[in-house]
Amino acid sequence: MGKAQNDIEEFIYKICYQPIWKAVNEYISVHPTALNLSMSRIHYPDTAMLLDMLLEYATHIRIDEDSLFFDAIMSCTIELQQFDEYRGDMSCETSQWLIASCEAIITDKLETIKVSSVKPWSKGTQPSSSGIAASKSIVPIISRKDLDKEATAFLEKYYPEALEEPMRVPIEDIAKDKLGLNVVQGYRITDDFSIFGQICFSPGKVKIYDLFKTSEKEEEVPRGTILIDAYTYWQRNSGCVNNTIAHEVYHWHRHRLYAAIKHILKNEKFIACRCPADMVYPDEKEEWTDEQRMEWQANNLAPRILMPIQTFKIKVDELYKQYDYENNPLKIAVLTCIADELASFYGVSRQSALIRMTETGYPEAKSVLQAINEKDWHSYVSREDVFYEYSTNEDFRKLLDTGKFRYVDGYVVINDETYITTDDKGKATLSEYAWDHLDECTLSFSWQRIRRSKAKEVLPQIIFHRDNDEQDVSKYDSKQNAAVVELSKELQKKRKHFEQNEKIHKLSTVDKNCWTYIYEIITIKGTSKPHFCDLTGLGEENYRKAEKGLSNKPTVRTIVAIGVGLDLDIDTVDNMLKLAGRSFMDNPEDRALKFCITGLSGHPIDDCNDFLESLGYEPLGTKERY
Repeated sequence: MGKAQNDIEEFIYKICYQPIWKAVNEYISVHPTALNLSMSRIHYPDTAMLLDMLLEYATHIRIDEDSLFFDAIMSCTIELQQFDEYRGDMSCETSQWLIASCEAIITDKLETIKVSSVKPWSKGTQPSSSGIAASKSIVPIISRKDLDKEATAFLEKYYPEALEEPMRVPIEDIAKDKLGLNVVQGYRITDDFSIFGQICFSPGKVKIYDLFKTSEKEEEVPRGTILIDAYTYWQRNSGCVNNTIAHEVYHWHRHRLYAAIKHILKNEKFIACRCPADMVYPDEKEEWTDEQRMEWQANNLAPRILMPIQTFKIKVDELYKQYDYENNPLKIAVLTCIADELASFYGVSRQSALIRMTETGYPEAKSVLQAINEKDWHSYVSREDVFYEYSTNEDFRKLLDTGKFRYVDGYVVINDETYITTDDKGKATLSEYAWDHLDECTLSFSWQRIRRSKAKEVLPQIIFHRDNDEQDVSKYDSKQNAAVVELSKELQKKRKHFEQNEKIHKLSTVDKNCWTYIYEIITIKGTSKPHFCDLTGLGEENYRKAEKGLSNKPTVRTIVAIGVGLDLDIDTVDNMLKLAGRSFMDNPEDRALKFCITGLSGHPIDDCNDFLESLGYEPLGTKERY
């Protein structure tokens, strides 16, 4: 029978050999004179029968969804017979190369195998099947120059509307409704965020973790299940989720036959194709594995499916005109704005939009992309990192002091009701829209390395590893965040909270003491005595002092507690301090108190107290805390 050298040959020998034998034998039996018999003793046989058959090689391998097409080149040993009443019966053997064109339909098992034609082999025979060319390992063969063509073919089949005019490709709906896939989110796939997503080609059990890695379990999933790691959303953004879904959808579209054949040949119970957070590709002279080729294909096809070249360029040109790019001197800022709008429009990340711009004829986008790559920009940032920047970076401190941004759910986000809502307990949290548009509304940070000595009195020393005197913390850059800051200025004017504070700003401080001014603020806020005490952590006596307009002067900490509890901006708190004859001093503790008003604006008193206590300072408020 012969020995297989690769997957397609093994598949032919194990699965297709008998159907091909039958078809070849039938062909030579019916068409004995169609054989090349110029070198044979018998030129006009009456019968022909297949004695032996050996696979020389497989060619014209193509795939299309669940269909595998290939031509098997077989060397055949054939017995010929000729009946002659004068010279007697004659027989001989001859060798022939025949080509058998085959189609196998495979899901998680072999459904059908059909030999569509058999004919004598000749050099230069062209493939008769449809689909896309594949290697002998059943991996699609796609060159870089054909990537957009491949993305177009996908969209022509599943969402042709996106090729007619610019629009967001509803990739999750395509996965569910057009390809019948099951998309599951909300679990961790690994315990170290090394995998973004996973497509399950066969039914079986997968190991998953809960969101906080406190437990793990095996979950039974059907064939065609896409798992998206929860942290792909929480630590990245919805654009990363969409890209991961597109990545896994493409795996299903083009690579499920690879997995199915591996399953048939190796009897593997479960095969999944994972989307790693960091994929390393071979150098130019190194060999590629099948897995690396498939990851390269999915990585490159996902953004091209989400941003098809035909209509993506229309959208970019529209934005260039809208921003008057050619005549605008602030090229980098404008390109950043354009990239952000593309990211929002297509549901992708800013970086993905910039890369797509460079691929489709906008090389100037490389300048912004290079800045992002050089500095490893990120939006998710710890409270400690935010406070360090607030303490050491004057630009960042001034920005937070304007009230245009707040630190919410691990992001420094535009202070607007579009992006921030409050829960039943009055705590600020990101809105659903904000989670879907993090690139639009949050500040980006690079990394900086600092020594323990530089962070003294600013960062809790516990964050430094005992064996390492250095620590990476986030760094703010005003140029990188120009577009987000500009948006914050526009939205601030529309904010309800801003309008309420405007009323407070109009209050006169002439001939007033601090407590009288505080009570006028309480009245504008519509805050009752019990609510005031609950929000500020202060006792009822402080409310009564304001109500009666007593002349004694509150402390800085009491004023900060009121500012935090009533969610007042820094200008209002400064007015309160002046009327009380107080001010923030230039020392670490007062910077921390001021940060509670600016950086932690909108956070309840308990959050601010947790922050102060982490730095070794006394909490705000005089009420007993339970």
